[in-house]
Amino acid sequence: MDQLHEPQQLIQKIHHRKLVQQLLVYLIVSWAAFLSLATASAQDTPLTIRAGRLLDGLGGVAENVVITVEDSRIVQLDDASGPVDYDLTDLTLMPGWIDTHVHLAAHFNTQGRSNRDPDETPAQTALYATENAHRMLMAGFTTVQSLGGMVDRDLREAISRGSLPGPRILTSLNAVSVRSGTPDELRAMVRKLQADGADVVKIFASASIREGGIKLMSDQQLNAVCGEAREVGLRTAVHAYGTESLTAAIEAGCDSIEHGNRYSDEVLELMAEHGTYLDPHLGLLYANYFDNREKFIGIGNYTEGGFALMEEARVIGYDTFRRTLANPNVKIVFGTDAVAGAHGRNAEEFIYRVRDGGQDPMAAIISATSLAAESLGLADEIGSVRTGYMADLVAVAGNPLEDITSVRNVKFVMKNGVVYKNEAR
Repeated sequence: MDQLHEPQQLIQKIHHRKLVQQLLVYLIVSWAAFLSLATASAQDTPLTIRAGRLLDGLGGVAENVVITVEDSRIVQLDDASGPVDYDLTDLTLMPGWIDTHVHLAAHFNTQGRSNRDPDETPAQTALYATENAHRMLMAGFTTVQSLGGMVDRDLREAISRGSLPGPRILTSLNAVSVRSGTPDELRAMVRKLQADGADVVKIFASASIREGGIKLMSDQQLNAVCGEAREVGLRTAVHAYGTESLTAAIEAGCDSIEHGNRYSDEVLELMAEHGTYLDPHLGLLYANYFDNREKFIGIGNYTEGGFALMEEARVIGYDTFRRTLANPNVKIVFGTDAVAGAHGRNAEEFIYRVRDGGQDPMAAIISATSLAAESLGLADEIGSVRTGYMADLVAVAGNPLEDITSVRNVKFVMKNGVVYKNEAR
């Protein structure tokens, strides 16, 4: 009898899931319409902002600067007196921060676990990603690169239209790995990603650090992926650990190294010579995993042994980072590898890098502004407070050059000339 009822029960389950998905889509659209109406007027007329202290994203510091914004861009910088629309005299203003490595759709599910639920609907995943995007925008991140999945594309477009509040999104849509095929098959995959609207190609050259981070992709595979990406105008971001994997990726002409963690001084010279960007994930990544250990443990390679390897990598990572800082020609950008539990906490990485890693505060800020923009191919649009640039701005209480923990106190966020947060009272 139970078997006779199974088809009907399955039909009812599918019908219920479709209704839930339709409801969630309706909620997203309704929320988007409300927010669009709430923020659209912010771009209609020029507005002015007074910064008590301005860090321009390029290493410059200025006091008492008035910024005029019109049609989403900065049109003037001066020291004029008089009333302004937003008086941030008591704050430090910077370009909107950029996180070059996040995972927008990663989240904890209703059971309080890192989500691997096969029954989660696409609409539910999209809602979680939307929540994560909003958290990061409110935390001062106006641009993120999500090295995730296909859900990122629709969210990217919705935010770009102004329908939803969130950071500017660049995405890989998918990832390339050793299992993706022969060099010719990899070239075809890169072309497919480009046709599907990817901004970057994510490459797994190494295993997870929880599996030792060993080299997986052959030199021929890396050459094929990075070479084809250059041909079609896509950047490449390579998940790589250790001297062998980093050397292969750099020599293949790949654009950025994600993680890195452990490598020789010769690799440092190679990165400097090739202009390869390095995106080390120093503190927040590991702190988030250990803070949320019970939400990850037992899932995939999140084992006791995997956590022990992460603890080892955390210690080695700081030593490697300090050695890397000694070579000023290595381009270190800001990324967090934000997964479930880390979205909205991205700025903590500033603190780990400065307090524990020994990075100069100004260098850390540049890594998340102009240098990060350069690594994304957006150096002429974002990452600096300059005339003609997009009006992406974040202001904090305090002076991060003197106390890096002030990055936790975000009081003002503007993206594309629209104010999304204003607690400057």
